Amino acid sequence: MHHIQRLLIQHGATEADGISSHFGTSLTEKVKQGLDLSAEPDLLFIQRDADHHLNTPAAGAARRYEEITIAVQSLNHDGPYVRIIPVRMTEAWLLLNECEIRRVAGKPSGRDDLDLPAVQNIENIADPKRLLEDILLRAGSPKGIRRKKNFKNNFGEHRRQLIENLPVGGPLDSLDSWVRFRDDTIAALQALGD
Repeated sequence: MHHIQRLLIQHGATEADGISSHFGTSLTEKVKQGLDLSAEPDLLFIQRDADHHLNTPAAGAARRYEEITIAVQSLNHDGPYVRIIPVRMTEAWLLLNECEIRRVAGKPSGRDDLDLPAVQNIENIADPKRLLEDILLRAGSPKGIRRKKNFKNNFGEHRRQLIENLPVGGPLDSLDSWVRFRDDTIAALQALGD
């Protein structure tokens, strides 16, 4: 939510507030739940990972865009919406901010080499979630079996903090999936202004 709010404010919104919902099993149920919770949102954001690596008929950015469109139309929502489709997983976007990874891992001044992937390789990583877990563990460098286990168990919280502090722009601007999300958001925001 925070990076979406920052993006909206950066591109002309006077305020940006919202809620996040992850309920339901099907995409349509999740979108319906989000619409029920927000009561006529000005702008709806729906995120699905492209999951290219799954090699199934349902995977791929184009299929995910279509899936979201069908879900929204089936609910007769006629308001603007933005489709967010990271090429693999949102975690790939989180691998671009070494300072934030170190901070979230609890060692902002750490010097261990995290071996972060090059920006041009981010969208080709087979399992960015697993890589992010490994990099966070390396950055936090907990000692002992119990501390490592506890650290790993906090991955959800670490991920949440990284998403909340995802920078708008910078290295993200060189990723096709981010650029499409950013441009779609700007277009939707401009349509609201009209």
